[in-house]
Amino acid sequence: MGVASERALGPIHQLQDFELSLACRLAEDISNRFVLLVLRAASRLGDWGLSVLVGVLLLALHGLRVLAAWIAASLAAVVLQCLLKRLSARARPCERPGGPPQRAPIPDKGSFPSGHTLHAVMAATVVAQLEPALTLPFLCLAGLVATSRVALGVHHPSDVLAGGALGVVFGSLVGAAC
Repeated sequence: MGVASERALGPIHQLQDFELSLACRLAEDISNRFVLLVLRAASRLGDWGLSVLVGVLLLALHGLRVLAAWIAASLAAVVLQCLLKRLSARARPCERPGGPPQRAPIPDKGSFPSGHTLHAVMAATVVAQLEPALTLPFLCLAGLVATSRVALGVHHPSDVLAGGALGVVFGSLVGAAC
């Protein structure tokens, strides 16, 4: 790689190093077994549990048409998330030298974006639009899922930010369709 391209990538490498240090610091601060248990449970909730819960809620309160919109958007989100992970080919923090320990199962290859966060934020966005009284608990759950992915060493902060942004987009599409 030439000197000019090395210089151009300098800020990117600095950002990646900064993110890795944040992930390591957060993972190191999690020494309490109860906190670790809560973070692992939140992470598992982001692994389709929250999506199923929202699907059941939408079916019960809004009917089959809204559930169909939720399922279609969820599937489209999975396709996009998998495509982005393949294109970015970003290593997870726990896979990088000097990275934090892996404290949660890794469901697929690639770190960018966080699918768990995408679906948790998508759920919170849909609930906020269709059932405003439930907004706060779902936003808290989405925040906990996002935090857990970094604290458990399986995502960089920018992975969860990107997943969250995509979650808002897909959740807004569901809300607009209903």
